[in-house]
Amino acid sequence: MIYTGLHNEQYVTGRELGRGGEGCVYDLQSHQGMVLKQYNEELTATRTAKLAHMVQMRTPAIEAYSAWPADLVCNSRGQVCGFVMRKLTGYVPLHNVFGPMDRKKLFPDKGYNFLVHVARNLATAFHNLHEAGLIIGDVNEGNILVSASGIAAFIDCDSFQVKNGSQYYYCEVGVPRYTPPELLKKSTFDQTIRTTNTDNFSLAVLIFQLLFLGRHPFAGKHRSAADIDEETAIRQHQFAYSLENKKKKLSPPPDSFGITNLPDNVVTLFHRAFEQDERPSAAEWIKALDGLLADMVTCQLSKLHTYPGQLESCPWCVFRKEKGIMYFLDDSYMQANSALGNIEQFINGFKPEQPVIRKIDPVAGLPVLTPAAPARKFVRASRARRWISFYWCILGAGFVLVNPVVTIVCLLAAGYVYKLSGWVKILSKERAARSASYFQLRNQLNNLLREYESPPDMVLHQKGIEKLQSLIAEFRRLPDELERRRKKMEEVLYNEQLDDYLWQFDLESNAIPTIGKAKKSALYNHGIRNAAQITKLATTKVPGIGPALEQVLLAWRRQMSTGFVYIPDTYKMNIAQQKVNEEVRQVKYQLETHIRKEYQSLNFLKMNIQNRAEILAVQIADLTLKVRQAEVNMDAFKKLAA
Repeated sequence: MIYTGLHNEQYVTGRELGRGGEGCVYDLQSHQGMVLKQYNEELTATRTAKLAHMVQMRTPAIEAYSAWPADLVCNSRGQVCGFVMRKLTGYVPLHNVFGPMDRKKLFPDKGYNFLVHVARNLATAFHNLHEAGLIIGDVNEGNILVSASGIAAFIDCDSFQVKNGSQYYYCEVGVPRYTPPELLKKSTFDQTIRTTNTDNFSLAVLIFQLLFLGRHPFAGKHRSAADIDEETAIRQHQFAYSLENKKKKLSPPPDSFGITNLPDNVVTLFHRAFEQDERPSAAEWIKALDGLLADMVTCQLSKLHTYPGQLESCPWCVFRKEKGIMYFLDDSYMQANSALGNIEQFINGFKPEQPVIRKIDPVAGLPVLTPAAPARKFVRASRARRWISFYWCILGAGFVLVNPVVTIVCLLAAGYVYKLSGWVKILSKERAARSASYFQLRNQLNNLLREYESPPDMVLHQKGIEKLQSLIAEFRRLPDELERRRKKMEEVLYNEQLDDYLWQFDLESNAIPTIGKAKKSALYNHGIRNAAQITKLATTKVPGIGPALEQVLLAWRRQMSTGFVYIPDTYKMNIAQQKVNEEVRQVKYQLETHIRKEYQSLNFLKMNIQNRAEILAVQIADLTLKVRQAEVNMDAFKKLAA
């Protein structure tokens, strides 16, 4: 579709990139590096004014950390229906950094120091947006994206709180687990003025999740029989990892990274953020996290195991050794990869070569040829031709001189000339025959030369080389294919464990924002009864569960999964890897068979081409001599017949 900007610029949409409760995001065919968000419903005057003001606020500093509205777009009726923004290419949602399997897939070479680095960059994004006069408001792990270099950027910026003079454009939405207690006490976010201090609570929660591998600061083990959910814990300042609250109701979940593993200044910032009213600013977090990064050390056993330098030993190795928990997945716990053997050693024996065809010069070394002596009849015919020429000269002179004697002589000679003309015809016929024979031989020679220089089987040979090279390339990719299948197997086993863990979180027994009894009943009727089964929504249409509620359910599933710890089942892993190894061995055997067969076929073609070339070379030499002799004889006969 075509949309018009505020200054009549035309925007042509391409494929749909995403769909949510508010609207759809489309790629732009007309503007590379930009996308367009179209709202599902007609915008209010206030919403339109807010977006227009945000476009005016746009600066490079703001766009460095956000997909900020760059221009408003209008539909065919001239109504504002959305906006365009830069496309955050190469970014992934922040929550993908929390889990070990997601980290391994997206950032395979990144360890704990990368999480600290992302936390530092996230604080930088908050700081710069606050400096620009913005309040983020609706902070959650779903609307923050991270690049491979650890840069953080915000999407869904139209929910930000912005101010135009004395006019506030409020942020009227929020996720409870990232909302500070003073805002949770309100019944609604309408007309609620947020501040950098309220944002700083959300920032601290995200930094905590990054440094504690997805754990939430207000989720833990209950010290009493009372059930305290995250929202209630936030309201009551029940920081589960607190070292100062002697009456706290929550303790850190089992197998958690200990808060005392972090430097004292970082621990102090967390206590201020979660137990006091005035929270650390983004600038304070930047300074503290820079210090943490500078003090990080790397374990000698795994480059992914980086940890604070104040610790005497690697905490990740302790988790792995004592409890089998893998917070950072390298391949050291997998079986040695010996399924393929020496790939290059096999391939080196199958290097295709082009047939060797020597260059030939057909006329080089030819002897000096003499024309063959003409037959007596052709000599007589040549004399007859000369007599006829003489006759016509005499006849012409007679007519010129009007000499009766000459005329009588010419008339008497006419009979003899008539007799000689038969010999002339023989001469002419023979000359034509010799010329035809020469050109026929020359054409035959040209055909042989063309076949010699471009053997017909050479096309088949080249196709065979290309096929063999393709098979060899596929064979060389076998280690990558083995690794791909091994990773897929590892991911399947990981997800099986995760699903087993999530199976305990029944929809009916857990409070999920905006998901009431009726919607839970609809989900139940479609076979979605717990957190593990939420992923069925990708292929199952449930009445009343649109894109917005689907995102709520997926966020709840992610929330429940933060308590999951991965302990690889080495027995199942070994069995699965043996199966993968055998599958790839079969592929290897089939490729080896095809490579040998194609190589033999190529050698057969090569031998045929070279043998045929040798035969052609002899034929060309013989025929060249014949052509040259025919040419000499033809030229000599032309002189005889002249």
